[in-house]
Amino acid sequence: MNKKEREAWLLERIEEWRAEMEAEKQARLAGAKEKRLALARERSELMARDNAEQDIRRDILAKTVNLFNKYEKQKLDFVRNKELQAEWQQYLRCDGLPDPRVVTQMNTYIHVWQESGASDDGELDRRFTEVLPMLAMLDEFVANSRQYTALQAQSFTEVRLGLREQLFLAIQCTSFTLLRDLEHRLKWDSIKLATYHREFKGLKLNIWVAVPLPTRKPKPVESEPEPVELSFPSMSVAVKLPKTIDGSRVCVRAARSTIDLLSENSPSFHLRHEIPNRYEDLFIFNGKEHTETYKIKKEQDDIRNKFFKEIRDKIKEVENFLKANPYTKNEKEKEELDNLNLAEPPFLPDPRTFIGEQNEKNFAKYLKSCMTRIRTGEVNLRKYRICSGVLNLDLLVTPPQPKRIRGGVFITTLEVPQQLKPMKYQVQYRAPSPPPPGVTRTPEEIETELKKVEAQYEKLALVCIDLPQDVMWTDPPVVCQWQEPRKLWTSNYVNDYKYNEDKLTVQFRTGVLWPIGIATLRYGNMPYQGWDMKPDPAGKGVIVTVTGVCVTVTWVCVGNKVQLKWIANATTSALKEHFNKPYSVKKMVQIMREAACDFFPDFDAHSYIEASCPKEWVMERHNYHAMAFLSRAYNFQWSRWNVGAGSRNIIMQIREAVDKKREAKFQLLQVTPQRASILRCIELSQEFNMEPIVGLQFYPDLFTLNMSYGSVDARRATFDMKYRLVETVFDLLQELKVCSYS
Repeated sequence: MNKKEREAWLLERIEEWRAEMEAEKQARLAGAKEKRLALARERSELMARDNAEQDIRRDILAKTVNLFNKYEKQKLDFVRNKELQAEWQQYLRCDGLPDPRVVTQMNTYIHVWQESGASDDGELDRRFTEVLPMLAMLDEFVANSRQYTALQAQSFTEVRLGLREQLFLAIQCTSFTLLRDLEHRLKWDSIKLATYHREFKGLKLNIWVAVPLPTRKPKPVESEPEPVELSFPSMSVAVKLPKTIDGSRVCVRAARSTIDLLSENSPSFHLRHEIPNRYEDLFIFNGKEHTETYKIKKEQDDIRNKFFKEIRDKIKEVENFLKANPYTKNEKEKEELDNLNLAEPPFLPDPRTFIGEQNEKNFAKYLKSCMTRIRTGEVNLRKYRICSGVLNLDLLVTPPQPKRIRGGVFITTLEVPQQLKPMKYQVQYRAPSPPPPGVTRTPEEIETELKKVEAQYEKLALVCIDLPQDVMWTDPPVVCQWQEPRKLWTSNYVNDYKYNEDKLTVQFRTGVLWPIGIATLRYGNMPYQGWDMKPDPAGKGVIVTVTGVCVTVTWVCVGNKVQLKWIANATTSALKEHFNKPYSVKKMVQIMREAACDFFPDFDAHSYIEASCPKEWVMERHNYHAMAFLSRAYNFQWSRWNVGAGSRNIIMQIREAVDKKREAKFQLLQVTPQRASILRCIELSQEFNMEPIVGLQFYPDLFTLNMSYGSVDARRATFDMKYRLVETVFDLLQELKVCSYS
């Protein structure tokens, strides 16, 4: 090939390359145009489908929500009628006691109690007998505050707190009255020792007083004083006072109340904010989202149109420049023109996806707003709960005693204010932390430090407590003390803490004798390891079983009551006296929380439980109502795919349970705010896939899915459900929140 032929060949190759590049460029341009058209078509089809689905919701979902609201209203009316009957029965009893349902009567009762002045042990016994049933009723009123107006609910709360405060003051006043007259009110075990012991309904009170004798001439060498060791068998409490406290003139009061009269004064006790859309129904929720979706789509379309308009203007400008300069290379302008033709608008998420992300951010802000600032050593009562009441272990100054003079007259020094006066005793000590890793110490250094620690421990009071069997101690409890000025529980003064799991005892040293509380983790049983709900084969109820980290609990819902059926793997005999007894759902929640078996998370519990999976609450609540309607026709179970499904997807297993002779196979149910579907994959599939089964139509929720997809027997069983059972199951599921914690 000569030079001329080679040059011709090169020119031919260059032209071919240019042609290929031009073809490739045109293909890219055509592909970009086709992609834009496809995305626009997809968005248009998506909105058209969304409109069609919303039309179905307006018809079917609206009727479903109306049915749910009807059942809720019937349940509220039923409860109100029961309250009216109970109020009438209280009126007929005419026992001189106020009706807790009538706030004015309760305010009068508290005012008369406040004006009555001093209180003795007989008066205290009467007050406990009267007040505890009132408090139980008020607790239930506050828990069921939805059936009352906001003013009524606030009034019940104020009366309840006032009654608790007055009961606490009555305990203090009675203790002072007893100490004001040791000779007649206490039992004298010897000439220098007086004691008192009495058990009230809800309170055990013990007083130990060492009466000082006339002083003697001191010895040249005084012997080392012996520490005072006290035991209160009725409370299963023992205390050893430090030697620095003079045992010849000490007064110790031990009072153990079964109810906690202090914790509600703490700023960390109450849920700071209610979840905003707690009672919003799914139809309204979807209507708002549909409107918001259209608004976001319009905004996104405006952004895209503005972008493409600017691109068209720039393309026109560059093309005009190229036409005006045909004899120059203009490589930069040509490259710019190609880039403009391929330009894409900024990424804009699907409106539904964007709304879901915003809802997740809003819920995260809600959880943050519910957090309470906690001081060093403070016990956060959103995370912990004081169980088995409060133990008041006090060092007191014995008030002046009445002295007899001639003529049977007694004279007493009057000190004001007339209240218990604590003995000055406060030692703050914190044992040194262990040395950092890698630091070695000689045996002499270790022995010296141990002696220093033991010397400091001798200045502290030693307290031993046998834990009661009516609480489920699954984790080592936290010992804390009430810091009255700051209204909080603190563990700053607790040292040398020891917990014996086998004997269920705690032992610790403390530098102050303040009210003592035993705190347990509220959510030590969570997240759930599994749950199951099915019809009761032996009756007309519904069985709900939830497996926690430590125990498995089974309830049976029958009518408007729920019964505790069984607790597996329990560490104590707690709650056994409540087996097979009917309670309202709120009462059951209260009973189990007091026994440290809390399966009922509040809305801020996600901040304290790892591996939870918060769901869109409106969707979750509506799904619980649908499950309650279907609870006599279907068996529901947890799914391992639920945790990773996101906040807008609930995944659970479902199968019909109408035919007791033939057991159906479990299928996976997917519930979103927009639809309910049966999925192709199953629980044992290797991979999770959200593709629905072939031929499944659109159903706005689980209830409407059953109306078309379920068998005739399943549909009949659903419509045979009575409102009392439906609402009981619904209330229990709302308290358990199984979809958000399994």
